[in-house]
Order: sequence, then C-alpha cells, then structure tokens
Amino acid sequence: MKKSLIAMAVLAAAGAAQAQSSVTMFGIVDIGYGQHKTTGPSAASIKSSGIMDGANAGPRIGFRGSEDLGGGLKANFWVEQGINVTNDEMFGVRVGTAGHQVDGFSSAGSAAAVSGAAGAYTQATNRQSWVGLSGGFGEVRLGWQYTNMYELATFGGYTMGSEGMQGADKAHLLGAAAAGGARANGITYISPRISGIQIRAQYGSGSAGRESVESSAVLAPTGLTMDNNKRMGIMAKYDAGPISAALAYTTNNIQQSARATAFTGINAYGALLPATTSAITNTAERKGKLTQIGASYDFKVAKVGLTHNMGDNGGSGSTTVNSSYKSTNLSATVPFGKTVPFVSWGKATTTNDSTGVNSENYKLMQLGVRHSLSPRTIAYVMTGTTKNTGAAYDKDAKTLVGVFHSF
Repeated sequence: MKKSLIAMAVLAAAGAAQAQSSVTMFGIVDIGYGQHKTTGPSAASIKSSGIMDGANAGPRIGFRGSEDLGGGLKANFWVEQGINVTNDEMFGVRVGTAGHQVDGFSSAGSAAAVSGAAGAYTQATNRQSWVGLSGGFGEVRLGWQYTNMYELATFGGYTMGSEGMQGADKAHLLGAAAAGGARANGITYISPRISGIQIRAQYGSGSAGRESVESSAVLAPTGLTMDNNKRMGIMAKYDAGPISAALAYTTNNIQQSARATAFTGINAYGALLPATTSAITNTAERKGKLTQIGASYDFKVAKVGLTHNMGDNGGSGSTTVNSSYKSTNLSATVPFGKTVPFVSWGKATTTNDSTGVNSENYKLMQLGVRHSLSPRTIAYVMTGTTKNTGAAYDKDAKTLVGVFHSF
C-alpha cells in the first residue's frame, strides 16, 4: 500500500511538472500555380510557370515552448526552419524572396535572372532559433532571431501586400543589408507594453552571424586582418484602437576581410595556401544606418498602411563612397466579410552620393484578393510588377493563384 502511494505521488509530481511546461509544433504550407517573367537589358528575358511555393507567407516548420520557473518567470525557446515544399530538397533549401523557382537562375528577381548567374534557392533555412526569459520585466532573447528592421517591415502590420511577390518586394525592405539583414545573432530586450507603447532594443552581429573574427597568424597587410560586424537597434511601437505606429533606428558597423590580389599563407596544419584573389579593397570600418517609420489606421471599411525607409551604407566592400537609400510603400485592404481585396504601391531608390546616379530606381504595384476558407486556410490570387529604371533596367512581373494553410 505504501509503495502504491509513493508511486502515485511520483506520477502526480511528474504530471504537475508537465503542466508547467509546454511545447507547440507549428508551421505553414503555401503552394500555388504561378506565371513569372523577368525582362532585362536588350529585352532578354526568362519565363517560368507551374506549381511553386506560394507567396502569401514562406513555408516553414517550427517548435516553440515555455516552462514556468515560478515567481512569474518563464524560460522560452523558439526553433523555426524555412522549407521548400515544392522541391525534393524540402528541408535543405528555401525559396529566395520573389525569385524564379528554377534551378540555375538568380533568386534576386532582377536582370541577373536572365543570365542564370546564381541558384534559385538559398540554404539559409534557419529562420529563428533562440532561448529567452520573460517576466514582469519584459523578455530577453538570445540567439538567431528577427531584427528590428524585419519586425517593423514585415510583421508590424504596415505592409499588406506580399513581400514574396513582385510589386511589394522591395520598398519596405530597402537598406536591409546595410542595416544587418533580416536575421542575426544577438540579444533582444522587449519591454512590457505601457500605455500602448512597447520598446525593443537589440545588440549583436549582422547577417554574417559573428561579431568579430581576428587572426594572429596572418597580420601582414597582404593577409586576412579582421572581420568585424556590430549591430545595434531600437524600435518603439504604439498600438491603441485603430492606430498603430512604429519608429526604428538601426546602426551596423562593418569591417570586412582584406586580402591581397595574390596571397599564399600557411593553414592550421602547416600546409601552404594557394594564391587567393578578392574584390574587397575597402578595409576601413563603415557604418550602415537605417531609419524606419511605419503606421496604419483601421477605418473598419478599409485599413491603410505606410512604411518609409531612410539610410545609407557607409560605403561598399570595394569603395568608401556612400550610397543612400530612400523608399516608401503604401498599401490598403478593403474587407468584405471573409473576402479581402488589397493593393500595394511603392517606390525606392539607391543613390551613389558621389555621382548622384540612382543604381536602383524601383516602381512597384501589386493587386490581389484573399479569401478565408477557415481561420487557418486562405485561398488567394495576386499579381504584381516591379520595375527598375536605375543603372540596369529590368521589369519583373508575376501572377499567382495559391492556397495558404497554417498549423
């Protein structure tokens, strides 16, 4: 009898422990039929059509969980991987934003796609992977996670088109690379919401993944000197009734590798390294800066959203000449019950501050309609066009009919 009571007590304790923690599996499957055409210089073009990953949201699979540590404190984790649901690689790759889903062609959705200069998919499948603590003080996260730049541009609710689709794929993200990218290793602090205001502060690396790499073995000017990348950002978001607004500022200090046009060194095993070439000639520390504004207002009969980006890259890897960014995206939805038409318009420029020439000069337009079949399943059709009349003209147009399901 005593043994039975002890066994029951152990089982009860185990049950209580399980009740204090939880793990949830989640994901998105988005598939459609699309037609995509890119026209580059001299009217050279590429066309692709068929079944492909959809554009309402990137397919993914993930796990998230939390454990109650007592005293109002929780331990949290998040692991999320992008997948390519219409490719036999599936977990090995994911689709590049707005690109042609054709092996051997660029994922950039630009003139480069015409020449087939790069692959259509990316192996950067890790969307997020972090651990954190939360409580009355807010939340602290540590690991690979979305940057403030990406949170405002994509998840803030100010962009109502599809960023994975031509016509809404550039303006809200312009300057992203100079600001450290959409995801990076770092520390994020998220404050409690007070009077509708929440603050997000971040410190860490950029999309290269590491803050600093130095080599004591190769300090000569002809060899690898340093990789250095430090990103800091702060975002304030206000939500009250129909109004939502956000302001974000990100700085990203960059110092890249320096190699001679011909360098032979010794590796960790004492073997000679072959001659190496590199286009990186600007080894000075540079600072990319990006200021973002986001706002939306829900009129009930329609919701309107706006994003505006201003920034510069502090110089490229081959020159100290600065390039500046400026972009605006305006979008709106007009709901009719479960059916929600939307429209998105934008413009974006990248300007060489030395010459005044626009290397990028985008005009964007996207139209579509989403229809909710259930709270988790959406059927949609969308079409969009992105034109670049900058240094290298190209026109990218795509129409897609798809079904989106979240779980």
